Amino acid sequence: MGDRTFGYSAQTRPFLWVFLVVTPLEILLVEFIVPWFWLRAVLLAFGVLSALLLGWQLWMLYKFKHEVDDEHLWLRYAREFEYRIPLSAIESVTQGTTSRTLGRTRSVVDGTLVLEISNSTNVSLRLNAPQEVDLGRRGAHDVTKIEFWTDDPDGMARALRK
Repeated sequence: MGDRTFGYSAQTRPFLWVFLVVTPLEILLVEFIVPWFWLRAVLLAFGVLSALLLGWQLWMLYKFKHEVDDEHLWLRYAREFEYRIPLSAIESVTQGTTSRTLGRTRSVVDGTLVLEISNSTNVSLRLNAPQEVDLGRRGAHDVTKIEFWTDDPDGMARALRK
């Protein structure tokens, strides 16, 4: 594991917690409103499954953070993806919020890997050589710039400039 970790889910975690708290209330309300046992049982199963998935997502966002070690920057989103960028490939680091509405957690736009959280990024890396990134079914792409979100852009910039 890396020497320094950086979260990226501060914007989305409150919404997940709200849904996690509301789910048991929803299950209780269904018990009082729905008269058919079979429907209550089905809705209870879906409610419990929903709560488990929300809890799992919260844990994954906490467990799998961006990391900087002596040789690499690891960019992650839960267990959905992980990109390893050699620190030696980073030419420059800049900060500043960029808003897009790509509708995906990860995209490549004009040679830029964009890793959005709530349609925003706040750290930008210019690379000194193209790096190949795999977008799964959307194929592999060479990128010369990376934009991503971190909850601590100042700390990330300091860690990458060392």
